[in-house]
Amino acid sequence: MWASLGLAAMSRRWVRWMPAAAMPAIVAGVVLAGPLQAQAPATVPARTAAQVLALAVASHPQPLSGTLEETADLGLPQLPAIATGGASSQSGAAGPAAGLGQLVAFLTAPHTARVYLDGAGSQRVQLMDSLAERDVVHHGTTVWTYDSAANTATKYTVSNPLRPGAATGGLAPPNSKPVPGVATLPPMAPHDANQVPGSPVQTPAAIAADILKNLDPGTAVSLGANVTVAREPAYSLELVPRTAATLVAKVTIAVDANNGMPLRVTVQAKGQDKAAFEVGFSQLTLAAPAASMFTFTPPPGATVTNSAVPLPQRSSGKTLDGGKAPVSVSGTGWAAILQAPAGTVPAGMTSTPVLAQLLQAVPGGHALSTSLFTVLVTPDGALYAGAVPLAALQPASAAR
Repeated sequence: MWASLGLAAMSRRWVRWMPAAAMPAIVAGVVLAGPLQAQAPATVPARTAAQVLALAVASHPQPLSGTLEETADLGLPQLPAIATGGASSQSGAAGPAAGLGQLVAFLTAPHTARVYLDGAGSQRVQLMDSLAERDVVHHGTTVWTYDSAANTATKYTVSNPLRPGAATGGLAPPNSKPVPGVATLPPMAPHDANQVPGSPVQTPAAIAADILKNLDPGTAVSLGANVTVAREPAYSLELVPRTAATLVAKVTIAVDANNGMPLRVTVQAKGQDKAAFEVGFSQLTLAAPAASMFTFTPPPGATVTNSAVPLPQRSSGKTLDGGKAPVSVSGTGWAAILQAPAGTVPAGMTSTPVLAQLLQAVPGGHALSTSLFTVLVTPDGALYAGAVPLAALQPASAAR
């Protein structure tokens, strides 16, 4: 289960960057620090947990514009921009350290993003830093990325979002295993419009789709108190692992009572009162943005690169490093462990200044330990990750 969760996408993003930092790539999602503003409870139609779950699964992407806040309390130090390579790594031109620095900044510092969506082929994200702005503009088969701090723009080519089969975004129907107390779910509605190619932000709907598509009997499903998110009334759909082997205590999805769209995803870690991870709308307008929002012209003086390397697409979870490194999974459900072979992490990567501040030397290699997930890199570059403690990864590594 954990490898399909939006929260575990944090770990996957770390996993993806470790071997891929040497090529031009844009972080597929961010994990940030800082609380979201609480809003009042809402009055919503009476529904059971099973009905709210079905409502969320059957929801369709909505044309919208809004402000997303992503927050985290992962137990990682907040590193200064000079240590993480700053914002100039957007195009990948500054090399592996800068690209890795961008990921570390996303894991340890607060961010806010403006999001504009109008179908699978028209999307824009503006990541607002204190001193700069980073943009991802997707229209048809073209994606532009722009970093105002460095005044650099990169043009990528992506697959046709309207190609046959694209509407599902590669999402399989929900797990066929029955969930106790929950009726059989309908097929997943299309969610490609929630996935912005190359974006440093994932919407709550995209994360929730990852979570719900693999819901299984290892998860208890219930309803919490109703909430209001960005002035929209919502149900609180609570997912609690039935196993003690995971670091995850609970995942809560705020589901719009009117259209079923996930408005916020909150993840709590065991032994921690404050949310370990949260992404949600603080402002939302459910209407199609102006068409001009999906066009981009590099500003005067900008350094423009036409990338010959296709923008990395959303990982299938079966390979890393652009499909070169096969990935296997041991264990099941929330306690599953992702494994990638020797050579996945380039030699010397763990000793870079950025990683040296986050990784800890442990028996069997170097580890990144957070409140929600753990990553272990062995001396030969093999990689192990999961929403489990380090003590669960080390035996898996030793057994190969």
